[in-house]
Amino acid sequence: MALNLLEHVAFAYQPIWGRTRQLIGVRLRVRVVNPESVSAAQLLHLLSEELSADSPFVLVSFAEAGFLREALSVNPHEHIWLELPDFGDDVPPGLLETVAYAHRMGHRLVQDAPLARAKPLPSIGQGVHRYLLHLWPEQASQALHAARHMREGAAAHSPVLAEQLYRGIGQRELAMHCLDDCGAWGLCGWPVDDVLIPYQRYGVPVDKLTLVRVQQALMRQSSMEVVEDLIHQDAVLTFRTLRLVNSPVFGTSREVTTVRQALMLLGQRRLRDWLLELMPGASGDRELLPVRLGLVLRARLMEHLMEAGLQRDLRTEIYVTGLFSMLGQLMNEPLSSALRRIPVSEAMGDALLREAGPYHTYLDIARRMERFDELQHLPGLCDAAAFPIDHVNRSLIRTIAGWRNTL
Repeated sequence: MALNLLEHVAFAYQPIWGRTRQLIGVRLRVRVVNPESVSAAQLLHLLSEELSADSPFVLVSFAEAGFLREALSVNPHEHIWLELPDFGDDVPPGLLETVAYAHRMGHRLVQDAPLARAKPLPSIGQGVHRYLLHLWPEQASQALHAARHMREGAAAHSPVLAEQLYRGIGQRELAMHCLDDCGAWGLCGWPVDDVLIPYQRYGVPVDKLTLVRVQQALMRQSSMEVVEDLIHQDAVLTFRTLRLVNSPVFGTSREVTTVRQALMLLGQRRLRDWLLELMPGASGDRELLPVRLGLVLRARLMEHLMEAGLQRDLRTEIYVTGLFSMLGQLMNEPLSSALRRIPVSEAMGDALLREAGPYHTYLDIARRMERFDELQHLPGLCDAAAFPIDHVNRSLIRTIAGWRNTL
């Protein structure tokens, strides 16, 4: 067995968003590159050592059936769930017995299945068993029909089951129906494109909750680091802050490239006044929260990939590169046009506009790790970029383990 088993696996992930639109869990896809060098038991132990009660839970989805069987046969770990794939009517021999044994041991299991085949789950032993469901088109239509009736105050039956996970939900209205009307446990992924449609004309506004939290931090006389971190929770607010201090109206004699520099120039009183001016146009649309937090998750992963240590400016620059990676969609204009209104370093511009330069590899790997069904390509990409796969995997684990919901 290899000492560093993270050299022999590849990870991809999907965020799991809960009813409050916060990150409640992460679906972690695991593909074993060198089977003879990896033990499922050791991998689960490694994950459990990093996670805490404050971390999102992790739903582990093994690409290889043999490693899933091994995982089901070892002692369960807190904060870790195991995903059972959709075998349809072709259940591998002995799997039902293995699952029953896992239940008796206390494993937390999630069965991937279409909603049409979901059946009442048996209560066996101490384990917990839930579904990861996807809707067929006719079921999605039924659910949307029920959602519209419910909004009008009429009684309606929805096919969506409570307390289960759902994936492949591509419409804002359907996501709201699952989480709010039917009490779904969470959604794997988020209908980003559909959520952004209402903002195609004027772009996404600044987040109202983030403005309130920054104001509260200023009233408590929190440190500059705290205020900066709060502003960095919202890509639009970060952009608007940099645009303000670099505008001709502000009259600064030099380029301001970071929020920290902007805070020093603005001062607390001027910053508070400006935040109050932003408040009437700010958005309280909570369906945008997973869009914003998804970018924060990508940015933090890039931070861990770079491992800048004490070099705060470098760490901030790679973080903002990730945060701005969807800025064109958020502002509803070409990314090149948006970035012309603020000063960005050559490395940031190369990564965001030209898919080149030293930061591009970090952004490319972070994006590829979000492609749950394309995991087989990640080891080759890391090899081509001379990026150790174990460092990439460890960066994702640390990003997940260190996540805290603050909004």
